[in-house]
Amino acid sequence: MRMRNTALLTGPYDWDAALLPLAEFEARLAAVRRALAETGATALLVHGHSMEHGALAYVTGFVPKLGPAFALVQREGPVRIFASGGPGMMRSAKLLTWVEDVRPLGNLRNTLSECFGDMVRDGRVALGLWGGRTMAQRPYVAVASAIQSFGGIIEIDDKLDALRRSKSPREMELLREACRILSVACDALERAIAEDSGARSAALAAERAAFAAGAQDVRILASARDGGPPLPIDGSSDIRVAPLLACLAVRFSGYWAAGLATVSGTQGGALARAEAALAGMLREARPGATSSDLLRAEERHLPPYKFHPLVENAVGNGIGLSFEESPNLGREEEARLEEGGVYTLHSGAMGKGSDSAVVSAMIAVSGTGSEVLWPAAGQPGKKENSKGLR
Repeated sequence: MRMRNTALLTGPYDWDAALLPLAEFEARLAAVRRALAETGATALLVHGHSMEHGALAYVTGFVPKLGPAFALVQREGPVRIFASGGPGMMRSAKLLTWVEDVRPLGNLRNTLSECFGDMVRDGRVALGLWGGRTMAQRPYVAVASAIQSFGGIIEIDDKLDALRRSKSPREMELLREACRILSVACDALERAIAEDSGARSAALAAERAAFAAGAQDVRILASARDGGPPLPIDGSSDIRVAPLLACLAVRFSGYWAAGLATVSGTQGGALARAEAALAGMLREARPGATSSDLLRAEERHLPPYKFHPLVENAVGNGIGLSFEESPNLGREEEARLEEGGVYTLHSGAMGKGSDSAVVSAMIAVSGTGSEVLWPAAGQPGKKENSKGLR
């Protein structure tokens, strides 16, 4: 389920201590430093860019808007951020983070070589790298060139990604608020379709409603033909579609909520099968449940319909500061649901002609099972989401 990235980030991204207090970041930083000690890394370089910055935001709250940015974390001492942009832009950049030391990135190789030279007095530098998998080739080569005279790189994404998967109580509040906004967007989409709006007008109504409710970013895909797959809203065409399949995602305070929905005036066979399959997965969702367990629960309810192509490769994934966090609950994998994790689970059925449907739910997994945070309209177990943050 791929969403189109916006050219420019929208909405407020300055650090708001009322939403994410300094104590939250201090606890994260302490956990990161413990992981560094366990891996033998001298320091950690955290990478992010405007399209994917979950790791960087987790540690610093910083959201790069102009280009790549890096945070340098040592086992002791202050954190440093190197951000794209000139010296005159650092005053604005500092508003995005709790970190006080925010510097221009400049020449990445020279900047990091200077930092590593200061560290090498204590021996060779073992540099942990987080977010390297999303780094473009040029900055990666610059990092590798900078470290080669002082030590080497340790890839520790998997170990540190595990920290992000376990959501704190404050993170859960933000995710619940994102889910509330997602419900507002879905309700607006449904109302517009009920009033005979075309797919484009309905998507724009949902987008406006989400921004009015406090979303930082909104992404919507919708069918361009009856029962067609969700696609980007391009051009001025505004045809009525039935059923309309949609993928909606909203971001609040850096945290994503996303879902699949089918808007139809009738309960078609595909929609009933997709809903039943999703309900089966929700009954299986508990700590330790594997992607195979969820797949089997889904498969029992789909026949005689086929898997919808939109969801045939995976039954879900983690979600939070990134739209798609680990694990990917793929059909050929044995990824497991973990206590403290938040996930999207999705199902879809395809029949003949326009008889197609996609549905999903966001869940939080606890020690006793799972809680549905967001069910789309018409899905089993729909309930009111939490009220807005005060």
